[in-house]
Amino acid sequence: MPRGLVTGSLILGVFLLLAVTVAIQTGASGVSLAEAFRGDGISRTIVLQIRLPRVLLAALVGAILAMSGATFQTLLRNPLADPFVLGVSGGAACGAAIATALGMARFPGVVSSVAFAGACVAILTVVFLARRQKSIQTANLILSGMVLNAFFSALILLSLSLIRGSDLTMALRWMMGTFFSATWGDVIMLAAVAFATFVALLYAAADVRMIEFGEEDARSKGVRTERVTMLAFLAASIATGAAVAASGIIGFVGLLVPHGIRMIWKLDYRGLLPLSALGGAALLVSADVLSRTLAAPAELPIGALTALLGVPFFLVLLRTSNR
Repeated sequence: MPRGLVTGSLILGVFLLLAVTVAIQTGASGVSLAEAFRGDGISRTIVLQIRLPRVLLAALVGAILAMSGATFQTLLRNPLADPFVLGVSGGAACGAAIATALGMARFPGVVSSVAFAGACVAILTVVFLARRQKSIQTANLILSGMVLNAFFSALILLSLSLIRGSDLTMALRWMMGTFFSATWGDVIMLAAVAFATFVALLYAAADVRMIEFGEEDARSKGVRTERVTMLAFLAASIATGAAVAASGIIGFVGLLVPHGIRMIWKLDYRGLLPLSALGGAALLVSADVLSRTLAAPAELPIGALTALLGVPFFLVLLRTSNR
């Protein structure tokens, strides 16, 4: 096992544990873990039914987005690739906006289900447009995703113009990213998705690493590049769709975390994948704490905080990659 993987796992694991501990004890009411464990009924309800599901959901979403970002950057051999560049988030947001415009937001779980369906439609469309002679053209994946994002943005704006009253507030909160209404059902569902995605990507990790150095070289060594690329791309995309459906649009996690880990520990994809999961979870749990405390009692959108951190990083990366 690479030394950087062990060191990185320990550092990021401790950081995640500290972030989770702080997040569980942070909120409008000053409730601590000690009070919950002492048997205070109200404190226990706040911690176990409100804060803990929210914290765990943030960790799962962060892990999925970071793993997906690491996968897309490796497969496309593009340091600027991000889960949201490929149209997945746009499809989910479009589905959620249309469902809300049709008055479905009043029915629990419907908006999230339609958002996930929208993400799946976006995935299938991107794959269809990028496929040439039974192989996926990586350049076409990015171009197709960019075009679809523009199309989805237009549909989102049209849908928002038709939404009225409290539904509009709910739609805007979802578009900016939030864990406000996290439930144990969301946590269980996303935990299953995250676990299945990690297993699938870990299974393909050695082949994905070889593809990173060139498809022709990987093919000459017996790697079925089309099959591996499709498996990794679909696993990461479907997981991203599930994460977006659960939390709304939270950008730049998939861009920031893999790059930060690469810069610090210099690992290939096999080590990058688990560290990205830990780093993404820690980052998003920390961002959720900031969203609840910076302007308390108001709650800032998490997507805005990650964008404030991610945009400068993206611009610096774009500038350096053009040199």
